[in-house]
Amino acid sequence: MPAIRIPRIASRALVLAVSAGALGCSLAAVSGASTPPLNTAAAPPKTVTAQLIRSSPGELAPGTKVRSGAIFGNRVFTDAKHGFALASPPGADYAVVTSDGGRTWRIDSPALHRHAANAPLVVLYIDAVSRKSVFAWGGGQVIDTTSNGGRTWYQTLFPTGGPIAVVPGGFGGQLLAFVGSFSGTATWRYTSKDGGRTWRR
Repeated sequence: MPAIRIPRIASRALVLAVSAGALGCSLAAVSGASTPPLNTAAAPPKTVTAQLIRSSPGELAPGTKVRSGAIFGNRVFTDAKHGFALASPPGADYAVVTSDGGRTWRIDSPALHRHAANAPLVVLYIDAVSRKSVFAWGGGQVIDTTSNGGRTWYQTLFPTGGPIAVVPGGFGGQLLAFVGSFSGTATWRYTSKDGGRTWRR
C-alpha cells in the first residue's frame, strides 16, 4: 500500500474525532431504547467480540449490480480500479465494490443494516486497509469488518457507546477504534489485531 494512504485516513479520523461531541449526542437518539440515562456512567467492557453477519431471505446476493444513485457517503479506493462504498438499495444497506474505477458497483456483503430494523446497526463510513481488509462504522454502535475481500463479514456491537473513528493501527494490520460513551463524556480506545474479530480496550 502506498505510504500516503495512512495520513489521508488519519486526517479523516481526526476530523471525525473533532466531531465526537456532536456524534456522541446523536448516539443517544440513534440508539433508541438501548440508550442508558445520560447520568449513568456505564463501564465499558475490556473485550468486545464480533459476530458473523449471516444473510437472510430476501437480501440482495453478493455480486448483484447496484446503480450509482444508491451509493451514499464516501468512496475509498485501494488503487485506480478497486474501491469500496456503502449503498442503500431498497430495504437495506450493503458494502459494495468496484473493479473498474467506479463505473459499476456490486454488492460485496450481506445486509449490514436493514432499514426497518434496529438503529444501533447503522453504518455511515467505509474505509479499507487493502482489497481484502475493509471496515465500516459510524452513526450506530457497530464496526463491520471483512478481512477476506468480502467473503465473510463480522459485526462488533459496542454496548456502552458508538465508534466515532476507526483507523489502521500501522502495526501488523491492527485496527484502532475510538468509541464514545452515550453521554459524550468519555472516549475509549479499542485495538483489534485480528481484522476486527476481537477488540480490546
